[in-house]
Amino acid sequence: MSAPTPPLPADSRVRLGPWHWVALLVGVTPLVVYAFSPRVGDLDLYFRTARAFLTGATPNQDFRFEYPPYALLWFVPAAWLRSTQWEFVPVFGLQLAIMDGLIKWTLLREGARRWGREWRSFVPCLAYSVTSWAAALYYLKRYDLIPAVLTLGALVALARRRDALAGLALAVGIVTKLYPVVLVPLAVAVCWKRGTLGKLVMGLTLGVAPLVPLSFVWPWWGFASFHVDRGLQVESLGASLLWAAHHLGLVKGVLWVHAPAAYELHGAVAEGVRATTRWLWVAGSLGMAALGMWSVRRKMPERVEDLARLALGPLVAFIILNPVLSPQFLTWLMGAAALSLLSGSRSVAVLVLVAAILSRGVFVGPTYKHGLGIPQTLLLLTRNGLLMAAAVLLVRDAWRRASVSASAPDASVPSVDFIPAATEPVDPASVGLAAQRR
Repeated sequence: MSAPTPPLPADSRVRLGPWHWVALLVGVTPLVVYAFSPRVGDLDLYFRTARAFLTGATPNQDFRFEYPPYALLWFVPAAWLRSTQWEFVPVFGLQLAIMDGLIKWTLLREGARRWGREWRSFVPCLAYSVTSWAAALYYLKRYDLIPAVLTLGALVALARRRDALAGLALAVGIVTKLYPVVLVPLAVAVCWKRGTLGKLVMGLTLGVAPLVPLSFVWPWWGFASFHVDRGLQVESLGASLLWAAHHLGLVKGVLWVHAPAAYELHGAVAEGVRATTRWLWVAGSLGMAALGMWSVRRKMPERVEDLARLALGPLVAFIILNPVLSPQFLTWLMGAAALSLLSGSRSVAVLVLVAAILSRGVFVGPTYKHGLGIPQTLLLLTRNGLLMAAAVLLVRDAWRRASVSASAPDASVPSVDFIPAATEPVDPASVGLAAQRR
């Protein structure tokens, strides 16, 4: 039996083999077909707001716009090209299918960078493809794929020492969907330890700079008030537990209500759960971000997949502790989870991807509009339980990683993923010193 092929150095040229391109084609094709599905989802909202904007209306002044300002700019091209909803749906769907292809191409490229043309190089893309097919109901009918591409791009750029580009991608992602903000502390910790914080800040600044002139013509910050007033969404952790208690007869007066943006649980008990969940959400998200920064301070991420695992910490906490948890939120996790399958522990990635697949089952049958039945409630509890288990494992792994570094500071292998690209001049002495600092 031949010895396994060692990982490729980060500065070697990455060439995808014929089977990589076949895998990409197989992974993308079903979703390109689904882009032409007449199912609308939230695309009707995107179309109406974009058309209003194109006719001269001002968001959050002439009409309500519930997303950060850059989101609207992603809706405009398809709405400009097509003047009716039924024409808009396939065009915007193809735009999302292109984003899906970018993610899968990135996963294949990172797999080839790590393992050449071995079977292991296909694992991240294969796992992501299966999950995206199962989640197509919301995966390709929401715009969350766009910030997901930006987030994954930021992680890969950070791993390749393209810190200004990482900051720019994070900033654009934040002003598109907000959630990438939880990754800023991690990026700051990495760049601080490298001594490249200035580049990251420059990228972040460039990404948000258009907001300054935009503020004079568009009260873009108005989207925040919409989300502050949102209730306890039925798929959140607290809501799933409360609805299960309702089924068991332990809680009375829980109402399943179709609110303006989602289905929510209302009632006195639900309001109490909502208030408690908000505090847990803020504390948990900040705590996980702080844990990631502390872990980086003790030991720099050695590989791009290590950075992806650290990113999953604040992302999972932000989602599972949130009083608002829509199924498309799991799109935010899928890229980092798939990337972390390249090597090392795969438990968290499997939990996250299985949770994303299970989300589809919650919508089986008509019960979602009137109150989940017992089978769907059990499935929702399982999905949320998997995400909670992933969060616990991420805390444990981050703690262990930092503890091992403290007890054996010289045991770590110098990272190949953080070696500058070949196009940049490198001082061999400085590379040696950097390895010693880790």
